[in-house]
Amino acid sequence: MTLRYNHSLTFNLLIGIVLAGCAQTRQLAVDYPTGESTDPNAPQTTKAHHFQALPGFTAIDGDDYYVRLISEFDFKGDNILKSGCDTITPSYKKSDLSSALIFNIRNSPLKFTNQATGFSYQAATGKCNFKFDAKKLNLTPWMRLDTGKETSVDYSVYSSANSDVDVAGIVGNVSTASNLLAFTGVGMGVAVLGQFAGQWFNNTQQAKAAPVKSTTANSSTESHSLPAIVSYSDKTGTLKETVFKVYAVAEGGINILSSDTKPLGELKIYPELTPSLLLKTKPDGIPDARDLSLNEISYLPVKSAAGEINLQQLIEQSKHPEKPNLKPDWNNYQDVQSNCRKLKLVMKDLGFNKFDRNAYIYYFLANNNDWKNYNITAQKVQGNNINAKTLQDYRSKNFDNCLAVDDYSVMKAMGLPVNTETDWAQMGDSSQKKEQFFMPLKSIERQLVAVLKNPNKTEMESQIFPLLHTSQNGDGTVLLQNHLGDFGLEKLLQPASAVMPASGGQATPTLSAPAPMTIPGTGLIISARQLVQVFSGLAINELSCARIIPEQRDKQTGNIGILLFTTQPTSLRAKGGAMEFEFSAGKINRIAFQSPTYRDFEQDVLDHSDVGGCHIDPALLTKLH
Repeated sequence: MTLRYNHSLTFNLLIGIVLAGCAQTRQLAVDYPTGESTDPNAPQTTKAHHFQALPGFTAIDGDDYYVRLISEFDFKGDNILKSGCDTITPSYKKSDLSSALIFNIRNSPLKFTNQATGFSYQAATGKCNFKFDAKKLNLTPWMRLDTGKETSVDYSVYSSANSDVDVAGIVGNVSTASNLLAFTGVGMGVAVLGQFAGQWFNNTQQAKAAPVKSTTANSSTESHSLPAIVSYSDKTGTLKETVFKVYAVAEGGINILSSDTKPLGELKIYPELTPSLLLKTKPDGIPDARDLSLNEISYLPVKSAAGEINLQQLIEQSKHPEKPNLKPDWNNYQDVQSNCRKLKLVMKDLGFNKFDRNAYIYYFLANNNDWKNYNITAQKVQGNNINAKTLQDYRSKNFDNCLAVDDYSVMKAMGLPVNTETDWAQMGDSSQKKEQFFMPLKSIERQLVAVLKNPNKTEMESQIFPLLHTSQNGDGTVLLQNHLGDFGLEKLLQPASAVMPASGGQATPTLSAPAPMTIPGTGLIISARQLVQVFSGLAINELSCARIIPEQRDKQTGNIGILLFTTQPTSLRAKGGAMEFEFSAGKINRIAFQSPTYRDFEQDVLDHSDVGGCHIDPALLTKLH
């Protein structure tokens, strides 16, 4: 029978224990529930409780909450039944007066059924001889909201003054089935979900409650349906709570408004929500997945009708055709990604929601270096000066065959350090700006290194000439500075020969005495040809890549680079040193030879082996000492 709500249905429609021709005894009566009402004094109401999408999420999608159904009796007084004890007298030929309200719960998608007793009342022959039972019950295990909303509930009220009707037996069978549901909850009391939910009732040994059959006038049965327990759309949802008011009524009980009618209590059937069964919840209602490990989350206890196992065993014992290998080759990206996808499918089939699934998946993937690289922090990128190409390689392994954009958002909401599309966009912008910052340096470096590696002096001069410029002497000149000490740099700048007039008026080529040359501390402007003489005389062996000087690394622009060089045995400068070059508008204005310790460059290399895509092996420094 489908219940139709009408606020006029109050005390005139009562389900009671009809005991005609009995002595003064106390009976139970319960109202039909009415539709939703704002009147707190309404006898029975179906009350709506609203819930919202979780903070940071635009809508309720059914994958963010779990729901379960609870039955609870709220007593409105102590020993109300016993207060009428003086008027209870033996009056029944077969001694039994009984009633019960029994719920029948079904969820077709989960193939789940259950029966449970809301309350039961038995009064036998003998003064003050009765029993009232109304325990708090979990009518369902935790179910993911998208499947839990399909739960339907019927209720039946049985009443009898005839022991031929075994109401007590019905209650006993139903209670045995309900005891299984005492194990609900995950993590801090784990539930069996999804494909296992239907086993809760079907695995029990007792027979299902048989329909009540009686031809006597002293028994009655009525069955009705409750409204849907939960509904949701967009950002809001509604939980439906049904309240039955139960009364102790004098025998006969037609005039329930008489002074002999006493409220016994309220039977409530209501749904409750939780966003996680594995994790603690933050004050804003979002689950907190921080500070766990794969071992910790794998060994959370899971209780089922078959006994207690841990979460890892639950996954491994799943009958799912895509059962994952929980110990893949962690160094193989494709193998890890494939098993990640299988794990996601199995956990969803088991009934875990997006928070619990993604918490487990995060710690599963944490053993893989590609996962760590994909979720690298912006601080680490900046601190290690990871170049754009490397970052792109990291980003390309995004586990997109397993995880969607929403999965990363869920992990982020739970406090886990993952990169969303927004994070990668920001790092990409930062990387692009860094590439632009280092681009002028890289251009000068490529041209300068090409000159230094060219063994032909003539070609060297033609290559270096357009790369040099000073404001004083123009193109093809550069300011040369020496901070390496006296290693014969001045000799490399001396002219090779000069033509001197001889006696008799004939000119004869001879070697002239070179004029002494010194390089002042501020430097000396030299030509492209002289610079080639210096480079050739140094006999450079190894070259490092070039880096911006440490002082300019966090500036808006940088125009001074340094590279390290070692020398051949024939060089005037043993072991090499560092070459600093200052540039502007694509041309080198100043070149300085210096010790690697100048500007604390050596320590900077030791602290940061990679800067702007330039990796300098600290082992190179040992060759310079």
